Amino acid sequence: MSSSSQPPPEPPADPHDALVRAVLDDPEYAAEVLRQMLPPEIAARLSAAPPEPVDGSYIDRRLRRTTSDRLFRVALTDGRPAFLYVLIEHKSRPDPRTPLQLLGYMARIWERHAGRDPAKLSRLPPILPLVLYHGRSVWSVPTSVLDCLNADDALKAELRDLRYGVRDLGRVVPDSPAVRTPAWAALRALATVGRDGTAAIEVLASIVAALPDGTLLERQVVHYILHVAQALTAADWREVAAQARPDEEETLVSLAAQEWMRQGEARGRAEGEARGEARGEARGEARGEARALTRSILRTVAVRFGTIPAPLAARVHAWPVSDLDALLDRALTAPDLESVFDGAPRH
Repeated sequence: MSSSSQPPPEPPADPHDALVRAVLDDPEYAAEVLRQMLPPEIAARLSAAPPEPVDGSYIDRRLRRTTSDRLFRVALTDGRPAFLYVLIEHKSRPDPRTPLQLLGYMARIWERHAGRDPAKLSRLPPILPLVLYHGRSVWSVPTSVLDCLNADDALKAELRDLRYGVRDLGRVVPDSPAVRTPAWAALRALATVGRDGTAAIEVLASIVAALPDGTLLERQVVHYILHVAQALTAADWREVAAQARPDEEETLVSLAAQEWMRQGEARGRAEGEARGEARGEARGEARGEARALTRSILRTVAVRFGTIPAPLAARVHAWPVSDLDALLDRALTAPDLESVFDGAPRH
């Protein structure tokens, strides 16, 4: 597994999609998740070999903000090859175009695989389509393009069925302690926090407790929770850390402080760039970064030492801009609240 020394990615346009892709990009987690999500009769036909990722995307360019995909090469129990195509839908509601879109994507997969080779064209590997959906409404779109045809049942019975499975991430993730694996933790974060941006502290603690300590997946899931759960306070996170890993509470608190600091810096850059472009002033970006640093310092102090007294908060807001970096360093490393402000100017 990857080391936690690697920084998490910049906040994506859709954090739900980013976390699903992070899980599917790891062969071990992908094998576990896909076997859980596929219809049992199809999962039973897969060999024990892990799915092999295949490069390339098949979705339309205009849909990339609301849809993404993953393609895997798999082996069947009879030794024959197959493709497993995963369409990740992160629209808030089911899209009635999905059956036709999937049919088009499958045709493109076969075309890329076979090219103009007659032998390959006559022996196409089967494609196992799977939609991972994360919207608020229950999926109500037909799971086969045949169900969209204006034809009677007798005629439909004469046609081959191209049907795909759907698993709603918010309704299929088990909650039994016996299945709380790392992949479960990532899916549980999507199923709870990802729905409306909230989750009980006990639920968050169970998710964090299931993550492998010090791994990239841990950072990715924590990054996701802190990015999506906007109402989560520093005190809430400390309670989550205390319940999840009492012996590693400070490590998790520090991880959250670093993430909030990074988010603040990103917001500050965005604010500064927007003001600079609107006014044509280079100093707009500097102001935005200073405000972001101030927010990061206040939040870091709150995470590590609890509620900040009003006089100290006022001092941070009045701090000289040139000294904010040094103050942030002390906020991250000082052993106590007093040491953060030792020798600090008073305004």
